[in-house]
Amino acid sequence: MKRFLVLCMALCAAFASQAAEFLYGPYVQALTEDSAYIVWITDKATYGWVEVKGDGEKGAVKYTESHLGLMHNRRVHRVPVKNLKAGTTYEYKVFSQEEKNGKMDRPISLATNAHGKKLTFRTNDRTKSEISFVMVTDIHYNHVGSHHSYVEGYFENFITPEVLAGKDFIAFNGDMVTQMSSEKSHFEKLFTSLHKLLDTHNTPFYYVRGNHESRGNYAQKFMELYPTWTGMPYYMFRHGPVCFIVIDGGEDKPDSDIEYYGTAAFDLYRENEGKWLQSVIESEEFQTAPYRVILSHIPLNDNSWHGGRHAWKHLCQRCEDKGINLMIAGHTHRYRFNECGVHNRTFPTLEFSPRHYLDVTANSESLTILVKNGKGEVVNTYTYKPNTK
Repeated sequence: MKRFLVLCMALCAAFASQAAEFLYGPYVQALTEDSAYIVWITDKATYGWVEVKGDGEKGAVKYTESHLGLMHNRRVHRVPVKNLKAGTTYEYKVFSQEEKNGKMDRPISLATNAHGKKLTFRTNDRTKSEISFVMVTDIHYNHVGSHHSYVEGYFENFITPEVLAGKDFIAFNGDMVTQMSSEKSHFEKLFTSLHKLLDTHNTPFYYVRGNHESRGNYAQKFMELYPTWTGMPYYMFRHGPVCFIVIDGGEDKPDSDIEYYGTAAFDLYRENEGKWLQSVIESEEFQTAPYRVILSHIPLNDNSWHGGRHAWKHLCQRCEDKGINLMIAGHTHRYRFNECGVHNRTFPTLEFSPRHYLDVTANSESLTILVKNGKGEVVNTYTYKPNTK
């Protein structure tokens, strides 16, 4: 019996001494001309930091996540990286270090992705003559179910490494999930195949929150996984000749709807978002952009459900006569184009479905949007000239 107890104690000690491990990531968020967030998740609470080295720089700079002078000790790490140079490629390496019994364990680190390539990102650059990106929407965890528009194996069959080759980024226009039920389901259902795909080119991504990202027990963790410099799911970024305004339309139904069990307060949320939007459209970054594009999961107009109508009133009307070339939306699971003025739309709106993706290029001559099907065939083309005001 004594030997058994000793063995059990030894096994418990060995188990307890296991080093922390990386579960998900790292990946880049909120990429701008001079900043980014690096995000990763470990299986245990650890202290995390990132070492970043730019092209031509001799040594790496260490960035930490801290508060009141103390580094955070947690599982979900989101390290802000600032004071970067526009249009510059940076190599980075992430570190996590666990505290055990008042002592620091050896740090674990990652310097390469799943394909063995160095972890890198390239900052945005408004002087870049041409940019291109891919946009997808309403994947719903590849859930086929009874809905005819869902696609199984979307990232394996639609958005291949060849599709992403040479692209500056990929944009997710909401409802990538059915609901945010848990960390494990979110990453295993969505992120595993997605992360392998993005690793092929170290492709950054931008996330537009959809109404289904607002549902589930894990929904409150959205900003931990996808941080932004506004601290909210709505934000703006500039790359090349395009200024992108990412709008969060919230939920599509009234706050009182039974779907939300009395927990929703999106009307006030959208009204506050409108105040932020007003400051954005007055900024130099927005007003000097040749192209201005709004990304919104829910189409915003007065013919939508409550959420779309309310957002149109408090958001879109602020952008009237502000040189918005186009709003790109999803949510309806169908492809259609609506001209400015239809149902009081403040600007043209392109809606697309999970059976399509957008291949977008912008340069000094035009902003060109190719709507493609799963075979990569062009369904339609939309072209916009740069703003003159």
